[in-house]
Amino acid sequence: MTIFSLNTSTKSIHLFGRPLGRSGRVAMMLGLVSALFVFSNAISLSIVVEGRIAWFHLIGPLIWLIGYIITIGLLAYLKPKFDPYILAVLMLLTGWGILMVDRLAVNFLSRQIAWVILGTAVILVITLLPKNLNWLRRYRYTLLIIGIFLLGTTFIFGVNPSGATTANYWLQLPFSIPVFFQPSELLKLLLVIFLASFFDEQTLLNRQNNILNLLAPITVMGGFCMLMLVWQRDLGAATLFFLLFLSLFYVATGRKLYLLAGFCLLIVAGIFAYFWFDVVALRVDAWVNPWPDADGRAFQIVQSLYAFASGGIFGQGIGQGFPGYIPVVHSDFVFAAIGEEWGLIGSLTVLFCFVLLMHRGLMIGLRAKRPFHRYLATGITILISIQAILIMGGVTKLLPLTGVTLPFVSYGGSSMLVSHMMLGLLLYLSCHAQEAGHMAVPLTKAQKHLRQLHIILLSTFALIGLSLLYWSVAQAGTILIRDDNPRQVETALRVQRGSIVDRNGVLLAETTGEGNLLTREYPLPNIGPAVGYYSFRHGTAGIEDGYNLSLSQAPYSQFFRFWNESILHRPAVGNNIRLTLDAENQQLAHRLMAEQSGGLILFQLDKEENLAEILSMVSLPSHDPNLLDDQFDALIEDENAPLLNRTTQGLYQPGMILQPFILATAVNQNSVVINQPVPNATLPVTLDKEILQCQETRSDIDSWEAVLHGRCPNPMHQLGHQLNTMGIEQTYAFFGLTQSIALPIPLETTTVSEIESPALAAIGQDTLTLTPLTLGRAWMMLMNNGRLPKMQIVLQAQHSDGTWFDIPTPAIEETESPNLVDMTAVQERLPQTEDQVVEFSGTAVSGESQRDSWYLGTKTINNLDYFVVLILEGNQTVAEAEKIGRALLKGIEG
Repeated sequence: MTIFSLNTSTKSIHLFGRPLGRSGRVAMMLGLVSALFVFSNAISLSIVVEGRIAWFHLIGPLIWLIGYIITIGLLAYLKPKFDPYILAVLMLLTGWGILMVDRLAVNFLSRQIAWVILGTAVILVITLLPKNLNWLRRYRYTLLIIGIFLLGTTFIFGVNPSGATTANYWLQLPFSIPVFFQPSELLKLLLVIFLASFFDEQTLLNRQNNILNLLAPITVMGGFCMLMLVWQRDLGAATLFFLLFLSLFYVATGRKLYLLAGFCLLIVAGIFAYFWFDVVALRVDAWVNPWPDADGRAFQIVQSLYAFASGGIFGQGIGQGFPGYIPVVHSDFVFAAIGEEWGLIGSLTVLFCFVLLMHRGLMIGLRAKRPFHRYLATGITILISIQAILIMGGVTKLLPLTGVTLPFVSYGGSSMLVSHMMLGLLLYLSCHAQEAGHMAVPLTKAQKHLRQLHIILLSTFALIGLSLLYWSVAQAGTILIRDDNPRQVETALRVQRGSIVDRNGVLLAETTGEGNLLTREYPLPNIGPAVGYYSFRHGTAGIEDGYNLSLSQAPYSQFFRFWNESILHRPAVGNNIRLTLDAENQQLAHRLMAEQSGGLILFQLDKEENLAEILSMVSLPSHDPNLLDDQFDALIEDENAPLLNRTTQGLYQPGMILQPFILATAVNQNSVVINQPVPNATLPVTLDKEILQCQETRSDIDSWEAVLHGRCPNPMHQLGHQLNTMGIEQTYAFFGLTQSIALPIPLETTTVSEIESPALAAIGQDTLTLTPLTLGRAWMMLMNNGRLPKMQIVLQAQHSDGTWFDIPTPAIEETESPNLVDMTAVQERLPQTEDQVVEFSGTAVSGESQRDSWYLGTKTINNLDYFVVLILEGNQTVAEAEKIGRALLKGIEG
């Protein structure tokens, strides 16, 4: 026999060979939509987790589907007037719940399936078997007392299935069966039955106006329930009970004043609980402002908001998000997991399900023939709706967290079973409710109050929808970039970062590995100061930092990036970039520097383009970027600062290396005539306890040219007096010594406070400190007729198709230098070696009995101009610096 068939000619649906009525047809069609959703996502989850379609992930949905097909068939044939929308909502939510448990807590999956099947059986029993519900009315006190008794036993025999010593809300079934039951869940239903029966009795006796008769019994019984829950610190359930009582009381009486008083009492109780219970204070503080304690006590709610923001509109896809960062996500925060993996569309769908359930439930109450049925349907609907509102509002920070679960979706046997009981009663009542067209007109007072309650609940659900829109869309871009968002780390772990090569294609950095096991490797370890480093744990530096965006993200369109990374979940692939650096020159420079402490930088200047390309950067002591993670703590504590790139970040006293720049300014201002005699040129200058003398002591130092060759401090000291502060400042500006440099790598800007002594400033021993990079730019300007060059360290980036394209240097505001036209007076008189190297060197006092040695050199090789700048820390003479600089230029030529 065919289980299910669709006859398109007669537009009828058959189940087990028999035609279905209207309710059955609607339930079956909606059920097929739910089944399509559940099975497609189960297959997707299987592929994500296993890499293939595994039966393990389909068994739960299959059992779930069979159970609901049987349920629809039995209800359609035995209770044809059942509400199909309630059953469809239940089917979708429970199927979604099975998916979430499989996704988030697979070890609980078999239990969740068992509870769903048991709940389905309970629905059939409750809907099909009872002839009436009079026995619920008759034994309301007995049932409620049984519930209170079971709750009371948790004070003695209560356990926590997780093994914790707190929150012992569960009872374990006898005979050591590992099944636990939470009495407070059953008590919710029993309290609804009690209140419905009680208000029904008062309606029949026409006692709605006698408030004492109304309040006395329900205050005693309901108050006792809430007192026990508060004593047990199950404050979420206590809040739920209180709101249930207020809502039903209003439907029964319409007393707005008492409703307002009840809410005021709830606020007062909340204030008391804030100061009395630590857990309440924690949740309220996290609700008001969770961000200051995002990594501490507010971690759960903050991670929930990150989940909604990460999901955005369309979601990450099942198995593709990171909801596992949320503690107890499969229970209290399953709604946040849905928001992350199904996005705003998914979370609004769940919200709509509860709105539809609320609407259908209240309509059943509105159409009920008897007051008891009305109050029972209303109470069940209110209970489920408020519980959904509390948890959905809590995880979206619309309300403080209360610790309740999301009905039908969250993991939990007690909640699942009792929720199915309530839905079974609703389905039973829907079979006995009168048709909408046969309702009494005008409406009774209770029906009018019920409609008002409908508007209130609908408005509250709407607020939750706005909250979802706020966190998933409006605030997503703002909060996702916070440093404490672990999803940024997860994304970075999967980025296929681009490679870095030198100008000739020699590999300097590459990413190896697969998935989340990616490693950044540096084939030439001594390239570290120039290239920098990329570390998941310790961040970025150097080129890795300055061009981080290009290395981690190819220049695709926003739509393509969204499709590739968010929809297909392919890892981001960055650009390869080609540097101006020359690995061969870098290796040579590193060998020449040997064990010296200091920095060296080599340029190639295109005079026509006025563009200087950096060929080498050496900084010592250095580090191996391949060993950064293992050695980082030791590196940052090392007083020799091996992580510092001395060429771009080391600030040094310039000392006598400033001499040609000061002199060039003076010549251009006509303060000095280059050939005029210089009296007392060889006299020393005393700087604190240091005696500064000419670097080359000769008897013929009697002109400015000889002063340059001898690096004599006394004439410069006197010239500083002559130029005064304004003249020294003009020199600084003249050669760009205090201007920023347009390079997107970590740089230290030259520092200079107010000039204290123009005389000391003229010999580089006042307040000015600068980097070798800044001095190198000034050196090229001096040798290029006063043109302040632009600098470049990255040449090109590479598309995924292999083609290279120019990548512009990020713009940094830079002041143009004056257009100098005559630097030859100083250029032609600088020292020159037999190898045609124009050079200048000098020392700088950098501390007590401590000196640094500077070297500037330039040479034209094969019609290209090369410039080298280096500093050696702690060298008393310039001999070693000159040796290294000359050898580097000779090595380039050779």
